[in-house]
Amino acid sequence: AMAELNTPVVKYVCWSSDMSHVALISKHQVVIATRKLEQLCMVHETIRIKSGAWDKNDVFYYSTLNHVKYCLTNGDHGIIRTLEAPLYISHVAGGVVHGLDREGKVRKLVVDVTECQFKVCLFKREFERVIRIIKQSKLSGHAIIAYLQKKGYPQVALHFVSDEQTRFNLAIECGNIEVALTAAQAL
Repeated sequence: AMAELNTPVVKYVCWSSDMSHVALISKHQVVIATRKLEQLCMVHETIRIKSGAWDKNDVFYYSTLNHVKYCLTNGDHGIIRTLEAPLYISHVAGGVVHGLDREGKVRKLVVDVTECQFKVCLFKREFERVIRIIKQSKLSGHAIIAYLQKKGYPQVALHFVSDEQTRFNLAIECGNIEVALTAAQAL
């Protein structure tokens, strides 16, 4: 035995393309671990998990009865798309999810992976790409600002806020006195 990891009963194992990460899929949970079986995160689902696959950015995509979801190695996860019929994912690349339906027919789903890319770039601290993604996409509003603030990046959130009270609070939080002063004068 090279390594051990306590998990629920594993039904499927899915390795990333470079073999650096593994997803251990049980009936209702996905456990993401390193190649040495060091647990990075665990996602619990109330509906049975059908299948999953990694993309080249180390994002694990998986399907349940009625959703395609994602999980990052840092534990962030979410819903990408709702499904009309179950899909058994076999491959993910370039915003296209490949898989089989219950009749065994090959299906290709084009999905919007902007949220995943945003979170991956934020996790990798590629702030220029984060800003570009937010400006070029539909990601905006209080949810993204709250997410950036919660993850400890108020300086990035500051670029997208126009409300002076929020700008002031974010500027104080990240220590940007000039922006805080400008916002205070506007208030």
